[in-house]
This record gives sequence, C-alpha cells and structure tokens, in this order.
Amino acid sequence: MQIMKYLIVLLYISFTVISCEKSASSKITDISEIKAQIEIYQSLSDKNDNSVSVILYDNKNKEIVNRSINIFVNGNKTDYKVIQSLYYSKHYYYRIEHIPPANDSYELEIQLPNGKKFTLGKGSALAISSSDKIIYNKTAPLNKDYAIQWSDLYDVNQLSITKSVQVENTQDPTITMLVDEPNDTIRIATNGNYVIKKEKLAQPNGKLRMLILKFVAKKVGNLNPHLLKGSTFIINGNHQKQVDFK
Repeated sequence: MQIMKYLIVLLYISFTVISCEKSASSKITDISEIKAQIEIYQSLSDKNDNSVSVILYDNKNKEIVNRSINIFVNGNKTDYKVIQSLYYSKHYYYRIEHIPPANDSYELEIQLPNGKKFTLGKGSALAISSSDKIIYNKTAPLNKDYAIQWSDLYDVNQLSITKSVQVENTQDPTITMLVDEPNDTIRIATNGNYVIKKEKLAQPNGKLRMLILKFVAKKVGNLNPHLLKGSTFIINGNHQKQVDFK
C-alpha cells in the first residue's frame, strides 16, 4: 500500500513538472522571443493541394503553449492542434490545409496576445510538373542495369531511392520479411537520367524486391530575421514511383 502511495505521488509530481515546463513558456510579448519551425508540403501536380504546419518554441527551446497566439497563412487563420503522447506529454502546433498560394507564394504571419502582428516568413510555391515525364520500367530483372530518365521536373532537386529487401526471419526460416535499406539521395536537375548498376541491385543479406523512387522538390523560405536562431522554413513536395523486381 505504501508503494502504491509513493507511485501516485511520483506520478503527480511528474505531471506537475511537465505542466509547469509547458506553461512557463507561454508569456511571449515579441517575435524575438520565438523560434519557429515551419514546414509546407505541396503537391507537385496541384498547388492548392498543400498543408502548412508550424511549431513555436521559446528561448529555452520549449514548445510555446498559448491559444491566444494566432498564425495566419495568406490571411487564413490556422488551427491550433494538441497531440497527446505517452507519459502525459503533449505537443502543440498550428496547421492548415488547401491554401491557394497568393502571387505564387505563401506568407505566414503571427499575432501575439498583446495584439502585435509580425511576418513569420515568406516562401515561393513549388512549380507544377508531371510525373508522366518520369520514364522508368515498373518491373525489372535483377541481372541488368536499371535506368531512369526524366524531363521538365521543375524545382525537383533530389532523387531519393529506397530499397526494400526480402530477408529470412532468423527465428523461423519459413517466414520472410521486407526490410527497407537506408535511402540513397542524389542531387539532380530538371532534366536528367540515372543508372543503377546491376551490382548495386545485389543485396548481401537478401533479395531486392522493390525500389521506391522519390523525386523531391525542396525550397527554403525567407524567415523574419528577428526570430530566434534555429528557426527553419522548408517547402517540399515529391513525385513517387515504385519498381518491382522479379
């Protein structure tokens, strides 16, 4: 019984400490007290198909908790979100979807509880392109080089390749599993080609079953220079293709 009382007291203290850590970071009066992490995902086939997420931190790198702080994207107010995690932990962020770019850009503003309004950042929308411009074979043998070609993929600057390898379960050889190998990331241009040598398709610990080809467009937006160091603004989107190996 004594142990149970101790555990209850410990849990109460832990919850109180976590709550205090969050609430202590909520008194923000100027943008210079804020670190912002902004991420925009935008489809490369439809600029209006997008989502914007913003997380705010104070100068102690703790998430800011204050529903009186509002964030706007091209004049549209975002939703304030709370995610419940394990051990009484919560995460706080702002989110909005399907915002048409204004003059082909995204502009984010923040309004503090004292009424002050500031620009958080501004970034250009990603250019539209067609995944039909990616020439590849949907199925391929393992005993030949594999070639990919693409054109007119505007703003696309990375090719990420994920290999899914079929391996045996060491505890039960009758069971096989698909395991993803670490991604290979290659810098690319709007037009180009890439060849994966057959030697690279061979896997020492199993058999290659699938490739995921992700053509990534990634831009960095311009931030308000008064934000705290460590603030970020990323705009990204991708075309994705799958290759199955015989």
